[in-house]
Amino acid sequence: MAKPGIYRSDDSEISLRKVRYFLAVAHHLNFGRAAEEMFIAQPALSRAIRSLEADLGVDLFERDHHSVALTPAGEAFVRDAHALLARVQSARQRLRSTAVSKVTLRIGFRPGIIVSDVVQRFTREHSDVSVVAQRIEWDEQHAAVLDDSVDVAWVRTPIDDRGLELVPLFDDPEMVAMPMGHSLAAQECVLIADLKDEAVLRYATAPEHVVGRPANVDGIRTMEEKLEAVALGHGLALVPATAAAYYQRPDIVYRQVLDAPPYGVGLATTTEAAGRREVAAFIATATGVYQRTMEPAA
Repeated sequence: MAKPGIYRSDDSEISLRKVRYFLAVAHHLNFGRAAEEMFIAQPALSRAIRSLEADLGVDLFERDHHSVALTPAGEAFVRDAHALLARVQSARQRLRSTAVSKVTLRIGFRPGIIVSDVVQRFTREHSDVSVVAQRIEWDEQHAAVLDDSVDVAWVRTPIDDRGLELVPLFDDPEMVAMPMGHSLAAQECVLIADLKDEAVLRYATAPEHVVGRPANVDGIRTMEEKLEAVALGHGLALVPATAAAYYQRPDIVYRQVLDAPPYGVGLATTTEAAGRREVAAFIATATGVYQRTMEPAA
């Protein structure tokens, strides 16, 4: 239980509405388009962003008459803002599930892996279970399962599998993302040898790539950050085919790396969670859906 008075300080108050406005501006880097998306007048949006900056004590955007750009503090806050809104949404869904006396199943998903077919089939067959979905990044997929943030999660290899039970689902071919005008974009596919002299982006704490040479870019953690760096010409990026299909951009092209081993996509849970009825049923539904999806057409 929280200690009385621990959240009384005004310093702890951040308006979720302002956070949503911030993410809209961060996405468009244009106050006019962000205002249209959020159904708010542009002056009111500008005031809300200035108010949020005052609440946080930092400048989130650099503005002039011609452009809008995120400051370093703004770039850092994008990730925290997404996580904050996701946690609030997850808490709201858990509370609603509790109110109707349903069992709650918390699932984690990786960006680019479409999970709706499995979740919809499961909820049709198990109406007494409420499913709460939570996005997890590559560097938290192991911990999210072990610390009970989620009960079962879609994961991609490589992953530290200590303490986990893994159920393989399918292979996810490796692609390389590159700017539209890159010389390799003229090829239908590439080989690892084609990338030996290319700067290849990697996540902040990932091991060195065996493909290409490390790009001189620090602090990349999410797929969105990686692809933005690709579009800006900072390097190429290795991505799973599912992510390439999901993250389509007019300034980026993807080519399969034919001789690179595929990522493995599977479900991860713990031995304790796997013994629960709803977790076992969810895994059975997922494996059934993927088996039908992967079966060759007659």
